[in-house]
Amino acid sequence: MKVLFIQNNGIQESIGVANLSGILKANGHDADLLLVSHTPDLIGAIRKYDPGLIAFSALTGVHHSLEQLAARIKRDLNVPIIVGGPHPTYSPEMILNPAIDIICRGEGELAMLELADALQRDADITKIRNLQVKTRDGVVHKNDVRPAVPLDELPPPDRELYYKYPFLRDMPMKRFIASMGCPYPCTFCHEPVIRAMYRAETKSDYLRRKTVTRAVAEIKYIKDRFPLNHVHFSDDLFFIRNSYKWLEEFADVYPKEVGIPWNCNIRYDSVNQHAADLLEKAGCYGAAVGLESGNQQIREVVIRKRSKNEHIVEGARLLRDKGIKVLTTNMIGLPGETLDNAFETVELNMVLKSDYVRANTFLLFPGLPLVEYSRQNGYVDADFDIDKQIAESQEITLKTPYAREFRNIASLFWLMVKFPPSWIPFFKKLVKVPDNILFRIIGSFNMCQELLFYRVRPVPALRYFHNTVLMTGKSGLTMTMRTIPSVLRRKRKAPAETLGDKEIYEAGRGYF
Repeated sequence: MKVLFIQNNGIQESIGVANLSGILKANGHDADLLLVSHTPDLIGAIRKYDPGLIAFSALTGVHHSLEQLAARIKRDLNVPIIVGGPHPTYSPEMILNPAIDIICRGEGELAMLELADALQRDADITKIRNLQVKTRDGVVHKNDVRPAVPLDELPPPDRELYYKYPFLRDMPMKRFIASMGCPYPCTFCHEPVIRAMYRAETKSDYLRRKTVTRAVAEIKYIKDRFPLNHVHFSDDLFFIRNSYKWLEEFADVYPKEVGIPWNCNIRYDSVNQHAADLLEKAGCYGAAVGLESGNQQIREVVIRKRSKNEHIVEGARLLRDKGIKVLTTNMIGLPGETLDNAFETVELNMVLKSDYVRANTFLLFPGLPLVEYSRQNGYVDADFDIDKQIAESQEITLKTPYAREFRNIASLFWLMVKFPPSWIPFFKKLVKVPDNILFRIIGSFNMCQELLFYRVRPVPALRYFHNTVLMTGKSGLTMTMRTIPSVLRRKRKAPAETLGDKEIYEAGRGYF
């Protein structure tokens, strides 16, 4: 069986897709990948490969373009189309699209293998767990998800699938995962949703971790064959509070076996002196920390990220003392947030002396626990259509009198936090200025911080930008990071395909 993965462009090297290709090839199937942005004659290229199955991975916010692309393919080719990834997992009604034959909910490695085996034998595919399958008469067969597979039992990801494209192969920073899942109940995140889904349908836990041996072996394989001078772990959380055994082993093994600077995602309140010592020992260069809001009430009650300000300040101090660079991620315009609340987030970053910051205006996405909270408290109308909102605009979706100020704060955030808290009164007046091109240009320079945090030099960064943004534009599809572009194109009738922080993160991590 030949399976063809199609992706709009190379803005992400999806570990989930690489995992799917890895398990297919390990079991005798063939797999390939086409980037639409780099395939002038897409239909011709599909015909040449002659797949028995076409696969997409869909993120919320870009799923509309994939549906359009699937329709275009269906018009010319009679090939089954499957869509997996975050969007069909949380919005399974995607199966009702006429161009889509199958969706995958949750992780897809075993489901994809079972599907490929069945299609090759021309066997029944309607009872495969994790899949919803639509028959020719329009009947949808819905199946529960299967228990999550232990990560060490999967074959290594087939990252070479992407490396026929030199701009991805030669990118010196590459992403890896050592674990899946997060135990925390944050309402702005899909992790509690997928954990609940696995508990309800499989009576098992979604949280899993690779052994240190396996995680290090995957990195060594890439290091020995391709350019690699910085490793980023895209795990939800690289380690969890009061559970440091894995990190202790990693700190012993990684410097000897790999020895490349790396960064990861953590929580401030998980950092104690022991954890900071281990991160230093292991050669950690930087940590991305989800601060989200500087207002403790919003953080604990609205988004249920229960971390105290004093724990955040102490965690930041410990990392700073070890010389570990910190990038904080922040959300502006959370439900019920006032202008003063938003500036509490600015001020806390000033106090923390964050090396780098990322700030985006908050958007609602399907499946988030925060959606119902927003409806119940009147921050959106009871009949608010999230999918329609995403299709028409990626502007702030909540009712607020501060939409303009929130957009300006997001644009100026990285610059404001370089100043001491005494500047807050001036900045409160500044953000009341009408939306303007200068603020948007200032906001676009925030991308330079990302390059510094991930230690990406200008030449490979420009090459990557050319291939993910400029080449994509030539293909008629526009996908950009929110830090660059949506800020430069506020007044648009139809949205660009825009990735927010969470979407970029999901794109890089490990599920289909």
